Amino acid sequence: MSTVGLARWVLVLAVLTSPVASAETRRVAVLVGNNAGSGERPSLHFAEVDAGKMARVLVELGRVSPEDLFLLQGRALGAVRDVFAKVKERISAFHREADSRVVLVFYFSGHSDGEVLEIGEQRLPFVELRRWLSDAGADVRLGIIDSCKSGALLASKGGTPGPAFQVRLVDDLASTGEAMLTSSAADEIALESTEIRGSFFTHHLVSGLRGAADSSGDGLVTLAEAYQYAFSHTVTATAGTVGGIQHPVYDYRLAGQGELVLTELSRPAAALTLPKGYDRVLVVQIARDQVIAELTAEAARHVAIPPGDYALRAWREGQAFAGRVSVLPGESRVVRSEELHSISLYPSQSKGPDALLVSQAQEHGFFSQPTLSLGVGAQPGVTEGVRPLVSVHAAVHFGVLSGPSLALNFAVGTGRTPSLTGPATRFTEGEIFLFAGYRWGLERGLWSVHIGPEIGGGLLFQSVEGGGRTATALAIGPWAGVTLRVSQRIRLELETHLPLTFFRRDGQVVKALLPAGWLGVAFPL
Repeated sequence: MSTVGLARWVLVLAVLTSPVASAETRRVAVLVGNNAGSGERPSLHFAEVDAGKMARVLVELGRVSPEDLFLLQGRALGAVRDVFAKVKERISAFHREADSRVVLVFYFSGHSDGEVLEIGEQRLPFVELRRWLSDAGADVRLGIIDSCKSGALLASKGGTPGPAFQVRLVDDLASTGEAMLTSSAADEIALESTEIRGSFFTHHLVSGLRGAADSSGDGLVTLAEAYQYAFSHTVTATAGTVGGIQHPVYDYRLAGQGELVLTELSRPAAALTLPKGYDRVLVVQIARDQVIAELTAEAARHVAIPPGDYALRAWREGQAFAGRVSVLPGESRVVRSEELHSISLYPSQSKGPDALLVSQAQEHGFFSQPTLSLGVGAQPGVTEGVRPLVSVHAAVHFGVLSGPSLALNFAVGTGRTPSLTGPATRFTEGEIFLFAGYRWGLERGLWSVHIGPEIGGGLLFQSVEGGGRTATALAIGPWAGVTLRVSQRIRLELETHLPLTFFRRDGQVVKALLPAGWLGVAFPL
């Protein structure tokens, strides 16, 4: 299933992104991903994820408007056919506009038996798909099918196996026709990888379109660059697998010729430039927990990406390296070699589940670079009449978004106790607690939100003129935090917790709810 996804990208973007044509050309994309299939075949893991990756690249770099993109992940065949009808109406409306031309892109990732696309338990025959593409009314139709035996779709149409891939269109799209790409030949299976968390072909195509295939360095990824990069890397990656090498297949009925630009890297939302000298580098988008790109030694080192936090995995001469970087909107972030630290947790060539588990442990567990939070805030005391205590909070969080944490809280304040025989008695109250907990997080852009439980123990103390007393205490409750990234290393952080505290007073166990809040900063250690 993986090769097709990649091919579809090529075709989709190829026609879509001709620099001259973009002003007059409307682009409509339908992307379908379904992990489930009919029959006895096991469910796929990443078909729906691959469809989402392709959709994001089309919008971010391929100049497809979000309102003209239809993404169906895990949806029934009826929903797909409803979108087919809606797209046909939209194309008809576009053609009523003066000088408007339309490119239609269809992408599918999922199971196939060589005759139908399997959408859950339902089946979409190849012949029906071809009929819809033909009848939709678009000037140019691009079909990309990422599934096993998908090459059978082209068998009766003269489909040709790669790598001699040449789709030629005039740059102004002054042609009509249809192009089809499939990820595997008619008798081949298409493969997924747990390490890259997607299909091989789609993974390498997306990497190429994000900049890895820009061999000329002009900020434009052409069809030839993207395909050659994706094809060679897919063949290499699948050569050692049990399933065997995948061979993409293509068929085209398009007039004209000219080199096509698939993606434009000149003004990305953000970008990473990776250091030289590594055999292989994986770029993992932490917020989505997805491998967003892979670069090899011969690839271009500049990739266009969304803003956010990224985990990097790199290999060089059998040694593994890891690091984490943050990229702000509009920033072109240059990663230095010293930001990638040597690790020995898994072998450099591993592509199985073990590598994935260790990778996740590094992102979310004790192996991650810890973050220190320092904050100042306030909380109530346990004695009636005490003013709000000034609270100082220090915490160490392990894991980028989720993981264990340790926190030390210190609070102190003063109050007065009324007296019937004299002036009010002044006293000082305070506490010191050590908390342990676990947090789960979600990140969107510059913001992240975290929540989790924590439990702790400590001392409550009170001092008055002539003496004082202390009491041991146990506290348990929820914790939450919100952070805003303001630079590469610094985040503003608002934290709060609501512990129910138990302690002994006058020979009895007393409980008190002692909420606290802090405003501060967080930065990696």
